[in-house]
Amino acid sequence: MKLPADLKVSFEKTTLDDPEEAAALRDAQLYAKSTVVGIAEQNPKAKAPRYYSVPGSQAEEYAQYRIGVYAQEGLTMVGERRHSRAEVRPAGGKSDGYVVTFCSDESKVAGKHVASGDEFPSDPGPMNLWYWTLDMVPSPKIDGLWLTKKAIVKGRASAECG
Repeated sequence: MKLPADLKVSFEKTTLDDPEEAAALRDAQLYAKSTVVGIAEQNPKAKAPRYYSVPGSQAEEYAQYRIGVYAQEGLTMVGERRHSRAEVRPAGGKSDGYVVTFCSDESKVAGKHVASGDEFPSDPGPMNLWYWTLDMVPSPKIDGLWLTKKAIVKGRASAECG
């Protein structure tokens, strides 16, 4: 996944002992990054979010919706979206997958009009804090790949992320 030079997505390092939990976290983070790639590409049907989502799932629909909002308005992002406070827990039994949560901070992100290149900054504070809850399941086709089945992204998440 390639981002434009003026856009960065970063993740705080999280060390997990269980290799399956680590893989689920890695692919949850890649799902989050893939939404930014789709926004940069201005393509709600971008390949990256579809690769990291269960086909036809709520997570795939969420990524398409989020990207589509930007694309419809002719907007993209510049700056850095930072992620932190990652946690992984079983979703029930191990066969049920994992729930991955983390925070994202968009206070160092600006909006950018694609047509004109004009940028408009965002303000620091709760408006730019997001709390992600991603249900991760193993891919039935690719060994070691975890797919996002459900994505709940809560905005103004100062209680969880502040």
